[in-house]
Amino acid sequence: MRPLTSPGKRLLALLCGCVFSAASLAALKPMDDQELSAISGQALITMDALTYSGFQFTRINLGAEIDVLTNMEELRMGDFDRAGLPGLASNQSADILINNFALGRVRNANTPNATIEAFKVLDPYIEFAFKSNAQGVREVAGLRLGFGRSMGYLSGDILSLTGKMEGKIYGPASIAYQFYRETAGCGIANLINCTALLLAGDTEVYAGVELLQNGTGFTTIDGVNINRATHIGVPAGGSLLTDETGLIAALIPTLSKVTDCAALGLITCFPIANYKSIYVGDPTKSNIQEGGAAGIFFSLQNQNVPWQDLANAGKFVETQRGAFANFAKTGEGANAVYPFLLNLYDALRGTAREPTCIGALGAGC
Repeated sequence: MRPLTSPGKRLLALLCGCVFSAASLAALKPMDDQELSAISGQALITMDALTYSGFQFTRINLGAEIDVLTNMEELRMGDFDRAGLPGLASNQSADILINNFALGRVRNANTPNATIEAFKVLDPYIEFAFKSNAQGVREVAGLRLGFGRSMGYLSGDILSLTGKMEGKIYGPASIAYQFYRETAGCGIANLINCTALLLAGDTEVYAGVELLQNGTGFTTIDGVNINRATHIGVPAGGSLLTDETGLIAALIPTLSKVTDCAALGLITCFPIANYKSIYVGDPTKSNIQEGGAAGIFFSLQNQNVPWQDLANAGKFVETQRGAFANFAKTGEGANAVYPFLLNLYDALRGTAREPTCIGALGAGC
């Protein structure tokens, strides 16, 4: 097994380097006695320990806010042979495989007025999981790099993902009707589907989307969460929802029930690679404390490890051997907060890449 290849090491090293650089710079700022007496708070670096399910966890918390703009030709993590192992959703060679990976973006990239809009990270941490082997020797079972909150653009050609990527799509049903007309047409064979979408009109609909198997919409295979997913969408058995009232609104959840990656004739499973840039967090908020997505982490483990869910108290994130990316929602029902939002137009058609280089290059700088 090769859970972390060179690009993955570079990503971890880069982010860890940014964190420790921020810590070092903060430590170098001189303060006089009067300034010190007016300040209260906790240390920049703290440590937490936890024992759970036979594992011992040590977490190093860094009380810092950092800005990142990074470009990487390829991010490849968890590159090993999964043949014969449960949950395999594709023939991709790595658990996480993203070409032209980037965090942050550049405004007016190809002009003299180019400015960097960084990917923001608040309260990052590094955590180790330990477990004693059959001989009683304590060994490292896993490592994760996580963020208390994060906010900004994540870009790349996402070819494979293992983990959780839970988002929300929303918009008027008329957009789905338009898309259906463009792709399937509204002839006699599609009359019922077209009519249902047409009658829904501007009714606001929404749905949760997550990683799934193409063709089936399954999020698990043989009772195991899928790995190496290539698609995202509304899971099998799910449907479009609405908070509006009336007969048509009441029928929407039933009419749009997803089976085999389709609902009302619309495809509901989309290649993740369609989404070249995704905004992590809430773009309507101006600061990371209010708009940052909570609980995001990347992990590597040589066995199944239950990482503590720092965004949902009392819960744990079950990970499989290999690499894992956690972009999960927090809360449930009406209180659910998603790490990314897509309007229905972009969900159906994909999103363009935001510039991440200064100059003419859109990627790969």
